[in-house]
Amino acid sequence: VAHWDSNRWDLEMKMLKEAGMKYLIYAPALETDEKKTFACYPTSLCKNYDKTLEKCLASAQRNGIKIFIGLNFNERWWKVDYSADWLIDQMKIGNKVADELVALYKKKYGDAMYGWYWVWEVDNVSCKTPERQAVLAQALNTNLDHLTKIAPDMPLLLSPFMNEKLGTSDDCGKLWQNVFAQTHFRNNDIFAPQDCIGAGGLTLEHLEDWFYKLKMAVNTKPGLKFWSNVETFDQRFWTSAPLSRVKQQLEITNRYVSNFICFAYSHYDSPYVVSKTYHDAYLDYCKEGVLPQLDAPQAVQNVSVQKTKQGVLIKWVAGKNDNVAGFSIYYNGTLLMRVGVKANEIPTEYLHKTTDSTIGQYEVAAYDAIGNESQKVEAKN
Repeated sequence: VAHWDSNRWDLEMKMLKEAGMKYLIYAPALETDEKKTFACYPTSLCKNYDKTLEKCLASAQRNGIKIFIGLNFNERWWKVDYSADWLIDQMKIGNKVADELVALYKKKYGDAMYGWYWVWEVDNVSCKTPERQAVLAQALNTNLDHLTKIAPDMPLLLSPFMNEKLGTSDDCGKLWQNVFAQTHFRNNDIFAPQDCIGAGGLTLEHLEDWFYKLKMAVNTKPGLKFWSNVETFDQRFWTSAPLSRVKQQLEITNRYVSNFICFAYSHYDSPYVVSKTYHDAYLDYCKEGVLPQLDAPQAVQNVSVQKTKQGVLIKWVAGKNDNVAGFSIYYNGTLLMRVGVKANEIPTEYLHKTTDSTIGQYEVAAYDAIGNESQKVEAKN
């Protein structure tokens, strides 16, 4: 979003509102990596900044969207090699960010500046021990206590993730029950776990069990809201998830939560980024309660393969069909890659980076936003 002007922001906000969205999460306001610290608002905390956040808030104010602002983030978080003191110091930086943001924007964009987002994504592995859970609670309280003083009307939202290969739903529920017992969450603060389907941390088969256990944990903290963060992507290929899968995610977690956020409509469902059929089909789903019946995509034509220095280049010609959202490439009968349509740009080739001396069997099929796929067409040398 760094290069978006006001017009682009307004287009995005109107698109989100059309799809029934009420909230947008913008995060972080200040970020530190191994090279530098950068902010998206004028700050005394670093030299490198732009004014992207204000463009977001101004557009949200014009278009009736409420913004959750993420405070600060340090990439060292992912290494899990930090001390408790380091983490608390990061929270204190976040408090300074909050002070500056309230002074700059709260009065000017009061309708849009709605809540805070806790950028630090907690998993079910790094906080297994009571000691680590106590540190996490202390970190949360460092922010919560300060935010209560400066902006008691702004809720805090956090969105942890889980991996069932590395822990159980019971243990995850107990983790959060213990953290909730030690934290100063207020009425209307929000616990919105990622459903982890897009990233592969959970399966649809086990999603209900995990959200049931998390719901039990949330019930021990009166006033805390329970939402779901729906992952609308397929991390295997970093492509948009078929809406048939997203519908299942919504239906399963809807039994336990009171609202939804997602990651991320702006990346994987926006008509300005991917095939507009995702947005159109989702609008139909919101309006009718069922996914539209799309005509199956037409099969591709003239599929060819060519050996290159980098690997094997697969080319095809797309059929004439408005419903095509992307193409699946199969190698020796196994799904190798999905290549999505980018806005109005239809891909016609894919490079399989391989050192195999022989060319195996390649097939290409077209798919739509729902998840329907055309027949596969085998490549010819």
